[in-house]
Amino acid sequence: MSAIVRGVDRALLAAGEASRLVEVRTLVALVIGLRLATRDWTLVADRPAVLTSNLTVMSWLPAPLPASVLVALQVAGLAAVALVVAGRAPRAGFVVAWSAYLVLTALWGSSGKVMHNDVLTVLVGLVLVLGPVPPRRGTGRVPDDARWGWPPRAALAVIAVVYLFCGVQKLRVSGISWVTSDNMRWVMLQGTSPFGDGFTHAVANLPLLPSLLAAGALLLELSAPVWLAVRVARIPFAVSVAVMHTSIWAFLGLDYSAWVLTVAAVAVPLGLPRGLRLLDVRARHVPTILGISHPARRTGTPAPTTVGV
Repeated sequence: MSAIVRGVDRALLAAGEASRLVEVRTLVALVIGLRLATRDWTLVADRPAVLTSNLTVMSWLPAPLPASVLVALQVAGLAAVALVVAGRAPRAGFVVAWSAYLVLTALWGSSGKVMHNDVLTVLVGLVLVLGPVPPRRGTGRVPDDARWGWPPRAALAVIAVVYLFCGVQKLRVSGISWVTSDNMRWVMLQGTSPFGDGFTHAVANLPLLPSLLAAGALLLELSAPVWLAVRVARIPFAVSVAVMHTSIWAFLGLDYSAWVLTVAAVAVPLGLPRGLRLLDVRARHVPTILGISHPARRTGTPAPTTVGV
């Protein structure tokens, strides 16, 4: 066991590219910005104080915050996301954006059932809050370093653990009956599909299909650490997650788009071209997933070379 722990530790702390850390932080900030911009947070102010329960980190507040404060938090969070995207004060910007997002989502889920639609993004964001920010280095390359490598890998580990725990919790509470019983059928029949009740009822009443959907979701969750530990399996995992959560939305009307976008942001390397990288850092090589390369600048003079870096 100690050898396994040391192996995981070495893998997490291996040197990594500064540009990849910048890319992941920027993409997760954009996910946060999308969530902040597309929800009417002032609805929290309409809830009676008696309904606020001790279910989140913000439930200690004696009453819901006024709408003006909620809007101020939303605006501050969006402005901070803009700073991250622009590469201006990226650490402070990400901390402010994540903090505003944490407070608003916690207040949103402080009444009744805990809402977990934003949990994955909040947890992944915490990793990036704690991570460093690569320095600006003109046109030179920031050398690979463990400081830049561990935050993206830790974010992958958080995603793997969250999905694994979702699967383990299903087995702990229901066992294999979560798949073999009529559990999924009844869940689907109680959902609110954007395509109408007829669509959900037609699928729920098909022989074996609800159980197959349940089995697929459970297997995906339990195997998440394996998918994310293998580099070539990360994109198929992101696609599978998108399919699973899209089916949840189609059958039940539940929005897990933040989970889909967060997995894509962390697991799928985009290899953004130099002009779109938000800190002036350059990787040793560019992922070829999009067929993008970094040619020398076409200024009529050769690109400078650096010796001994």
